[in-house]
Amino acid sequence: MASSSSSKKGRARGSRRDKGPQKPTVRRLGKDRGLKLALPAVRSIQSGHPWVFRDSLLRPLDGVESGTPVSVADEDGRAIGWGLYEPDGAVAVRMVSHQPDFKWGPDVIEARVAAALAHRESVLDDGSRGACRLVHAEGDGIPGVAVDRLGDFVLVYKYARCVDAYLQPLIDILDARLSPAGIYLQDRVKPVTPEERRPGAAHMKGKTAPTDLVVEEDGLKYLVDPSAPVSPGLFLDLREGRRWVEELARGRRVLNLFSFTGSLGMRAVRGGASAVLNVDAAARSHTRCRQNLEASGLDGQACKPLTGDAFKHLEKLRQRDEKFDLIVVDPPPFSRVKGKVFSALKDWRSLMQAIAGVCAPGADVLAISNASRLPDDEFMAALGAGALAGGCNARLLGERGLPPDFPVPPAFVEGRYLKVKRLGVEPSSA
Repeated sequence: MASSSSSKKGRARGSRRDKGPQKPTVRRLGKDRGLKLALPAVRSIQSGHPWVFRDSLLRPLDGVESGTPVSVADEDGRAIGWGLYEPDGAVAVRMVSHQPDFKWGPDVIEARVAAALAHRESVLDDGSRGACRLVHAEGDGIPGVAVDRLGDFVLVYKYARCVDAYLQPLIDILDARLSPAGIYLQDRVKPVTPEERRPGAAHMKGKTAPTDLVVEEDGLKYLVDPSAPVSPGLFLDLREGRRWVEELARGRRVLNLFSFTGSLGMRAVRGGASAVLNVDAAARSHTRCRQNLEASGLDGQACKPLTGDAFKHLEKLRQRDEKFDLIVVDPPPFSRVKGKVFSALKDWRSLMQAIAGVCAPGADVLAISNASRLPDDEFMAALGAGALAGGCNARLLGERGLPPDFPVPPAFVEGRYLKVKRLGVEPSSA
């Protein structure tokens, strides 16, 4: 892949718009298939929020295909920008410009991809560039799509139907600028239930990738699969969390809950942990962790695996009076293990209560949430209540979030989904 680091072919606008810039009026916007918004939505868009929610539209817009550029205005018809229309779902428009005169198309996409790649060149160190996010949707002005570099391959994530209108131009631009070995597409538009299996990523261009592609981050090697249906095997947004684990691990017993392919546990091993215990529901995740350790030149047995439900293992560890100095917990937003359901929106309190039972005095808990619908204050309240219910006091000692290759507009609360909290935990005084 080329050394530069880094989501729609727009449909034509109405013929009146093609005749040249005109002063936006209520009448012209109506004929030009424009949208008018309620005042709170106008204020939100003018603060930089990139989404127009459907319930803020003052009138519906019928017969417009997904991905069509539409003008957006306030109640009096004053233009506030342009967005891409979505006929279905809570988000009706994804903003692409705050200029009254704007034309969305391949030239704009190419310029924004170039700017995104230049940003990565400026903010990423050498340890991050082999596996990083090249384009982060609204944060890079290309809504509904994300692009990841995985070694010599590119993985595109589609999060909105409007992406279909410019997907092929985007892929062609990525291919021309990056010269990757191959490009894959992961379609995340269609929701799936816990009983369903998400289809694998589609091969779009170039060579097919091996299912054990090696990528590197900060000198550690990870085997990933770009065609995997959910995650290739390494969550790129959690890079700062992994680095934090390595900083905190020296000489400590580490419990890594919901360990997945073991990337956090590997950091603890290299950071000098005295012991690392990985807990995950899938035995194949432990196998991948062992492979990652060995690929990185570390002891393949350095992370002791426990397979099964995290709550059950926490209770067994508590009954054996096992204590840990650093507990890392990174649950999925929703999971089901042998009929037992975990939901990040409602179960963090009980999870923190169970964790409190295995905390050594002076322990650190690194609590990680990537549930965008869990507000920060509710997350912190659940952690505090759970610690108290488990007989401990918890204090917030620090926090981290998304790395710089995941930029987010300041007003875009939904985009700041990743929360990494360091809690100092002590037994409650009598």
